Amino acid sequence: MTEKVLQLQMNKERTVFWSLLVILVLSAFLYIYCINATVHNVVSRQNLENEASQLTLKIGSEEFDYISRRNAITLQLAYSLGFHDANVKKYISEKASPFAFASK
Repeated sequence: MTEKVLQLQMNKERTVFWSLLVILVLSAFLYIYCINATVHNVVSRQNLENEASQLTLKIGSEEFDYISRRNAITLQLAYSLGFHDANVKKYISEKASPFAFASK
């Protein structure tokens, strides 16, 4: 009888030991996975920040180019490109047209 009790006690201790060992190993793998995911996310974030700063610089240079081109347009340049002054000016009259839609 004493042997049976001791045997049951040993089985419980083995079960607890192996259960704790499995939990420890799983926790270690989970910890390593989380550290790996964190490092991957930090690297991805740095790459995205670098890309965003490069795009900001590109937009800034294109805005500068646009402003310099806009300031270079003159009336003589427009005439040389074939533009001319409009002779007839058309305006919308303030009178209500019979074809106008009623507004609600």
